[in-house]
Amino acid sequence: MAKLAALREDSGRAILQLMRQVEPTTSRDVLVRTVDELCVHFHVVAVATLLVDGDPQGFFLNLCRAAENWRRLLTHCRLKQWALPASRHMDPLFGAIAAGHWSLARQVAELSETRWLPDEEYRSEHARAQLFHAMVSPGTRDVVIPRVEAMEGLGLETETDRAACARALLDGDAEAFSEAFKHAVLVHGEDIEKRAKLFTTPVTRFAPKRAIWLEGLALLRLSERADIARYDEHFRYCPPLARTPMTSQYAGDWVVSLGP
Repeated sequence: MAKLAALREDSGRAILQLMRQVEPTTSRDVLVRTVDELCVHFHVVAVATLLVDGDPQGFFLNLCRAAENWRRLLTHCRLKQWALPASRHMDPLFGAIAAGHWSLARQVAELSETRWLPDEEYRSEHARAQLFHAMVSPGTRDVVIPRVEAMEGLGLETETDRAACARALLDGDAEAFSEAFKHAVLVHGEDIEKRAKLFTTPVTRFAPKRAIWLEGLALLRLSERADIARYDEHFRYCPPLARTPMTSQYAGDWVVSLGP
């Protein structure tokens, strides 16, 4: 926890510095890199606030700050008619969903790239992003099922679990969701522990992922929306404190100067 607290201090300073660097005249590539890095630091602050301070509301607010900055970036790219970032940049969306801020999550999903950009992302990353976009907005079966089938067609264990979770959400099947999610947590845990042992793993970017699975929290929040959540089950990387309701109202603070 001490290491996480120290990283939070570093991220707090980085946030201030990065926000000063962003201007409407900043080039597209620099802007995308800067806002992406800004989101990482907000997530570090969010996770430390949850795990070090035991403050879920501060956790949710910082997740929303990351998502709102990403939303502003996407809006700015569209206004400038710039190429959108690849859809693999999913953490801001996961954060908004995990916080239960559905209007913000919908805006991020609707503004995001829909095309597969093979030079910037794997097919599996794109398929996963498109599935979450569809589940958030509009969330209807006729839109979600083709995305589920596309993911199943990849034949990958991790994506099969996500597809099973999505089908269970659509069917309102709590048992099927629980089984699929449990296996997804195990697979995620194996990947995280493997990455934790690599000396090439970037410390700051990996720090919030080491303890918290944002995508998993997003799936659990979607299960609440589908009215099939089970609060008696505890999952690694998805602590109960992070599943409490967001009662604080995000006021749109701590954002870059890129317009509405």
